[in-house]
Amino acid sequence: MLKKFILIFTGYITISYADPLTFQEGLELLVKRNYDAVIQKYEIEKSKADIITASLRPNPTFSFNSTYINFKNFSDSSSRQDSFRIEQEIETAGKRELRKKIAQQMLNYTELNYKVSLKDMINNYIKSFSQVVSDKIQLKSSEENLKSFKKVLEIADLQHKTGFISDLDYQKLYLNLIDFEKDYYTNLENFKKDSEYLKFLVRKDFSDIEFQDLTPKLPQQSLEELLEKAVKNRYDIQASRLNTEISKTQIDYNKALAVPNVTIGLEIDGYGNKYKYSGIGFSVPIPIFDRNQGEILKSKINYIQSKLQEEKTVQQTKTEITQLYYSLISKYNIYKSYEEKFQQIKQLKENTEKAFSYRGINILTLLDTYRLYREFQKNYNQSIIDYFTTYYQLKVAIGEY
Repeated sequence: MLKKFILIFTGYITISYADPLTFQEGLELLVKRNYDAVIQKYEIEKSKADIITASLRPNPTFSFNSTYINFKNFSDSSSRQDSFRIEQEIETAGKRELRKKIAQQMLNYTELNYKVSLKDMINNYIKSFSQVVSDKIQLKSSEENLKSFKKVLEIADLQHKTGFISDLDYQKLYLNLIDFEKDYYTNLENFKKDSEYLKFLVRKDFSDIEFQDLTPKLPQQSLEELLEKAVKNRYDIQASRLNTEISKTQIDYNKALAVPNVTIGLEIDGYGNKYKYSGIGFSVPIPIFDRNQGEILKSKINYIQSKLQEEKTVQQTKTEITQLYYSLISKYNIYKSYEEKFQQIKQLKENTEKAFSYRGINILTLLDTYRLYREFQKNYNQSIIDYFTTYYQLKVAIGEY
């Protein structure tokens, strides 16, 4: 009865592998359609609007005054004095051009910053995609193990009927089937759950993923070549350099703000019905006390900070790449260690299954061999995923995205 119940329960689900998502396709979709990427990209459009604002000139000011109004007789304008005045502030010391230059630099900085933000998004995508690949590999392995163990159960059925296996050992085998099924259904659950998160990242529905090259290789470039490429290509380093230039331009702009603007005015006055006058004038603030000293000092300090930040970003990048490079070498060596032994462990499992079919080993030896093989197989598969996760993280770290 127990045997029939377990065999009925073991009808497992198979996955339809259609419409696969490739790594490159998912990466392109991430950049184009990911919510955070789209939201962040709008910052570029906002910076373009800042250029428009920076290009605008001050608005003219119009004023009108009327005095000595006869409120008892509004039509009597013999003693009324009217004054019309229009004023225009003229910016000096190239303030407008410097403001436009800063706005353009800020646009370029925002574009670089957008690419910098993509780095974190892509790293998150790499981890998510690698996890789904890992789930798929583990699912396939657990499916094969389940099928293989069921064949062993068919042999056990015959041996039990002929009396070569005791009832206790027979039940042990069928109870261990639950462990194989649990492994399969857990991997199936992980594949579906992790696929849903990947779908959210790329905003596309898919039923499977495709990852062709799963053979780890040693890096083709030396650490020094990778560091040189990163310093040249990394967007955060470019952004730091540009931020230093912006800080320098900001010093010039704050110095220009210390130069007072000139306000030119045109005025028309009228007294009664007889006298009409017109005139021009100008006004200039006298920079005796406020010469923008505080802002000039702050901008100089900001420049020093930006230079240090640029240096920090370069060193931080070199540290990150060095760590990833050594990690990649380590992951490769771990993979090679597992690869050298995996075929031996696989052959051991097959020999043990064959020996069991000829009644050459007992149940405990068979179950121990399966336990050893499954654990080793899981670690071997994970070593491949760990390598490729680090490999693509290193590519992103040197600016190849």
